[in-house]
Amino acid sequence: MYTRFTTVRGDPDKIDSAVDRVDGELRAQVEATPGNRGFAVLVDVSGGRILGASYWDGSDSMRASEASLAGSRAAAAAALAGEISMERFEVAVGFRHTIPARGAVARLTRTRVEPARVDDHITQLEQEALPKIKGAPGLCSFQLLVDRDSGAGMIVTAWENQASAEAFAPTAEQLRARAADRVGIRFDQPETMTLIRSTVRLD
Repeated sequence: MYTRFTTVRGDPDKIDSAVDRVDGELRAQVEATPGNRGFAVLVDVSGGRILGASYWDGSDSMRASEASLAGSRAAAAAALAGEISMERFEVAVGFRHTIPARGAVARLTRTRVEPARVDDHITQLEQEALPKIKGAPGLCSFQLLVDRDSGAGMIVTAWENQASAEAFAPTAEQLRARAADRVGIRFDQPETMTLIRSTVRLD
């Protein structure tokens, strides 16, 4: 499975109307596109950011959808009076315990590793980190996203509430330190966003 993260940065005062546009008209267009496996909308109100994450059954369907959805992306940017950026990833690991409700907390941690060590990154996470992550109280879902060509990636977690996310933060820091030591992964500081809605099918 593959995902395209489309971020619009713009006027915080226009967030509410832009969210309605993205979670309504744009969502319907994305989910009706062949190969789509769901759509998630995240928001950072104070930062004036909306992130639309579309998921696809393969890289071909993801790429094929870009031209047909270009107008929708432009409309979202116009609604927020902002600019668009796009990132594309393979979903290397993904699972869900529960469907996150509106208002759930999402943590996004950008990663970078030498491209030749992407598989080592995946293996290390599956063997050493996942057993601790899966049992975390309040965890709704987890994803490891990778770009095999550049070595860039992202860890995305969804939590029932802020307290659950913060309670796991010390363990997450330990896991990041171990991965950095074992595989040479570099981690940015986690970003926190609020989930509007997700229909992503991770199974």
